[in-house]
Amino acid sequence: MKRLGLSLLIIFLVVAIITPIVAAEQVEVGLVVMSTSSEYWLAVKAGAEKALEEVGGKLIYTGPATTAEVGKQVEAVENLINRQVDGIIVTPLDSDALVPPAKQAIAAGIPYISVDSGINWDGVTSTISTDNVEGGRIAMQTLSALLDYRGKVAIVNALAGIPSNDERNTGAVEIANKYDEIKLLPIQRGKDQAAAMANTENILIANPDLTGIFAGFDRGAIGAARALKNRGLTGKIKFVAFDANPEEIELLKEGTIDALIVQQPFEMGRLAVEFILKTRAGEKVPQQVNTPVVVVTKENMNDPVVKKVLAPTE
Repeated sequence: MKRLGLSLLIIFLVVAIITPIVAAEQVEVGLVVMSTSSEYWLAVKAGAEKALEEVGGKLIYTGPATTAEVGKQVEAVENLINRQVDGIIVTPLDSDALVPPAKQAIAAGIPYISVDSGINWDGVTSTISTDNVEGGRIAMQTLSALLDYRGKVAIVNALAGIPSNDERNTGAVEIANKYDEIKLLPIQRGKDQAAAMANTENILIANPDLTGIFAGFDRGAIGAARALKNRGLTGKIKFVAFDANPEEIELLKEGTIDALIVQQPFEMGRLAVEFILKTRAGEKVPQQVNTPVVVVTKENMNDPVVKKVLAPTE
């Protein structure tokens, strides 16, 4: 009996020593966004955190303050590689600049998921994104229909070189060029909502006959909306915008924005973590996944399916 008691005591002590070590082996994933000043990426963060909660993991959320700081995004990825995290998720600001750190991550055995748009290298673990060219087509088709396929249209978007935004421009221009009576003005680009507001003000001054606006990102939409409000043009110019942060949803409710082209960032973040965990477990994951966009209007925004896209955590 003494030997049995001693054996049980040894087993208990071994378990007591090992348990804290096991508990400390927490999955750690880094999420590097285009800009921490944009609320859009918080939905990607929420999706990633939800997936990590299920395995007791931790998310490191980082990135530059603005979309004009590609170097800082590269540096953030490199810091995560040096930290030896278990996976890296990146929403790339530049499809070329993010290639070297992606190669470094893969070489170090760290799964690398590109979210929102891809980079110019097919060696990443997976790319999870919106089909942004198609999203741009849908946006301009929606705006053209609101205008009865005639009128003068402006595109307000982010700085050139951001893959997802450039692709939206491509799709939007393609559709606008289909209609003889749609006149598309030169694309206006800016890094934030202040630039978008100034660009829209300039467009309105130079083109008092403007009939439609497509804003290709959330801060562009907010900036353009403020310019319209400043000039008393709320509801007088048809307005379609990408994304659906809380301010954009309010602008939709009040009639400043006519339609939102809504991506599924929460699902992108959730899938990215799922793919990292599967890769670490030796499973294969799809090389490319496109999550669909949803056209949201004041009329359909309370539909249960649409509400789930607008508020996936509720």
